[in-house]
Amino acid sequence: MKLLNNLIVPAFCGLLIFSGCSDNPEDPGTQPPSTNPEPPAYLGGYADPDGVLILNQGAAIENSSLTYITPEGNIEQNVYQKVNGSAFGHGGQDLYMHNGKLYILSTNKDVYQKHEGDGTLVIADAVTLKREKVFKFDELKYPRPEGSLDENEFLPLVTPLRNIVVIDEKNIFFSDQKALFRFDSTTGELNIVEDSYHFGNQGNTIEAVAGTQGMVVIGDYIYTGGGGFWASTRLLEFKKGENKATRILPDLKGEFISGVCQTGEREIMIATCGRSGSTKSYFIFVNLDTWEIVKEKQVSADISAEFFDTPGIALAGDYVYFCAGKTSVSRISLKTWKVEENIIDLTKDAPNAKYLNCNAIADPIKKYLYVAVSDEYYETTISNGNLLVYDCSGETPVLVKNIENKTSYPVGIYPMSKFYK
Repeated sequence: MKLLNNLIVPAFCGLLIFSGCSDNPEDPGTQPPSTNPEPPAYLGGYADPDGVLILNQGAAIENSSLTYITPEGNIEQNVYQKVNGSAFGHGGQDLYMHNGKLYILSTNKDVYQKHEGDGTLVIADAVTLKREKVFKFDELKYPRPEGSLDENEFLPLVTPLRNIVVIDEKNIFFSDQKALFRFDSTTGELNIVEDSYHFGNQGNTIEAVAGTQGMVVIGDYIYTGGGGFWASTRLLEFKKGENKATRILPDLKGEFISGVCQTGEREIMIATCGRSGSTKSYFIFVNLDTWEIVKEKQVSADISAEFFDTPGIALAGDYVYFCAGKTSVSRISLKTWKVEENIIDLTKDAPNAKYLNCNAIADPIKKYLYVAVSDEYYETTISNGNLLVYDCSGETPVLVKNIENKTSYPVGIYPMSKFYK
């Protein structure tokens, strides 16, 4: 489970560490634009674009679960378990919706057998949450990459797992503590993705914690940030059907990746920062057709993702919101670049809150901001918690909902509209 045990490695969160790539991908050359298919038809049930799913990691003594906020604002708990009669997993990490399917990623390793759920990767009908496919942790092994001195032909994932995005059922990208992987759910084949790891100890270990907060899917491609000890800070592009980067934009300013988000049809914004507490951060805008930086702005604010696997930034309207691990929310205007520190004091709305559970998440359509806090943050403690929802459409954020004790250590909050863009 990813709670206080991960506080010992905060410096590595928000990183991808990458080595070189064949055919010199740092030179963009001639690159066809990504395919942008028509947005999916709106679905009902739990896939309703006006609904919100909350992924609860839960304490170590309980299974992970899903809480659902209906379009009418009603709260439903344990929705997956009620439909399937079992929990999807233990140590929930991330989820993604694509083409009417919900992909739920959990650690669900044998060590948690007492609380074991259905599997490490569960694919369910997004409308009904009815379980369709399950892949156990022991089934998710990948061929030893060339250059590794490991004696085993197939290698296991390193837990806890991290983030997941989906291009199609044959191209499911997710990460563990070492690298990014591409999984084909029709065959069960798992491959490590080149340029998302580096060999250490002369090839005896696969190094570099893969931090994939804010992976963005655009057509047949995904975009994410990287950097760290083995490589400069960079933007990476991966294509469906391929197990290596297609393009790399290196030498970006900043030490760590806070988050990546799409700001235009063919534009990506990368937010970088220094170590926790540092106020030297950058917003870098990249044109995906030319693969060039079109704008860059330094700001004096700590926008780090801290030890969370959710992005450190949340974009709503003309503002970027961030918490940097605190029980307060700050923001930056993308028009004036003015920084407004502590524009929301979360403890005023949840007086017992001591800990942030995951970074703030925005619904860019409604301009709602979701923030989860709790009064405890321990693996063996089931804590009281608040999910605070703010309307950020005006000059000042306004609290519109305070959901008390309906979640358990949320690690992800998903306005379903995000999957319809």
